[in-house]
Amino acid sequence: MLEVLQVAKRYGEVWAVREITVRVAAATCLVLLGQNGAGKTTALRCMAGLLEPTSGRVRVGGVDSREDPDAVRAQVGLVPEVPGLYERMSARSYLDYFGRVYGLDRPTRDRRIGELLDLFGLSAAADRWLGTYSKGMRQKVALIRATMHRPRLVLADEPTSALDPDSARVAWSYLEGLRREGSALVVCTHDMEEADALAGEIGIMAGGLLLAAGDRERLIRAAGLKKHRQVIERPTLEEVYLAIIGKRTESEARPA
Repeated sequence: MLEVLQVAKRYGEVWAVREITVRVAAATCLVLLGQNGAGKTTALRCMAGLLEPTSGRVRVGGVDSREDPDAVRAQVGLVPEVPGLYERMSARSYLDYFGRVYGLDRPTRDRRIGELLDLFGLSAAADRWLGTYSKGMRQKVALIRATMHRPRLVLADEPTSALDPDSARVAWSYLEGLRREGSALVVCTHDMEEADALAGEIGIMAGGLLLAAGDRERLIRAAGLKKHRQVIERPTLEEVYLAIIGKRTESEARPA
């Protein structure tokens, strides 16, 4: 579904993303972990066709983002970390507008908007202006907006950062449901527990580089975590992450 081939993105003299390669199949999930500034958001925007890579290729469903960016964007739902909403529209009108942009017919729009507003606990506030919404409510609307057309690829940047624990569980369950229905997911998050539960594969980024990617066992090997006791507890994802980041830090600190 998604192919990212040697993608790099530069702003002036600064490389935000440096030659990352990753593939995500339909009905699978890749979680990207990394500190702020690691390049995750830039990578997501390149995947979505919103940024043109300085070098490398992005293909979604076999379509190259350089050759047909509109066809790529039509297959993608992007959930940004900071929702950009039209504050003088109600949630219902706003979502109906985007449903029309996505080409959904009126009965389908009404049904999906109603179901998703109810799922995320927004039905009672559906006719209020978005400018009156809390940060968490805005994030829910952004998630609905990005996914109401059931895109083939969902790209989510910290989709639950403003949500309370109960709302976050609903959001993760909803995203997992989209994956089971066949959507490919790429999710950036700082929540190690949720990343471990959601991901089929995990990518660890730092300094614009994809340091390691794969399932948990592959990451354990990449981290160099070895068995020191006869009875070994499986390393936590946080331990694996810190070991991989630590190896990069040690490498940078060595004299040339």
